[in-house]
Amino acid sequence: MENNEPKSSKAIMTFGLLILGSGLATIFLFIIGNKVPEVMDKARIMFAVTSVFGVAFLIYIKEWRVKENWREIPIAFRFIWWTIFFGNALNFMEYILTTFIL
Repeated sequence: MENNEPKSSKAIMTFGLLILGSGLATIFLFIIGNKVPEVMDKARIMFAVTSVFGVAFLIYIKEWRVKENWREIPIAFRFIWWTIFFGNALNFMEYILTTFIL
């Protein structure tokens, strides 16, 4: 029996589950962190992990799904893509800098 489902939809579903799971864990930990301050560090870690998954997903979309057609995508969509990409990347870099360097 042959599976006709494209592999890319499995990858998108995997990224979706990773981002959704880590995002829900982040929200849950932030809510608990209001009552138990020790949990806030774990919430920040999960937020950084969610950002890493977001960056990986955006790179996958640009490099493996869109490929050479990137210039044909409307400028508004590309602006939104770059905004989300830099936001996630800067969030992760801020976490690394404040945790390990400062």
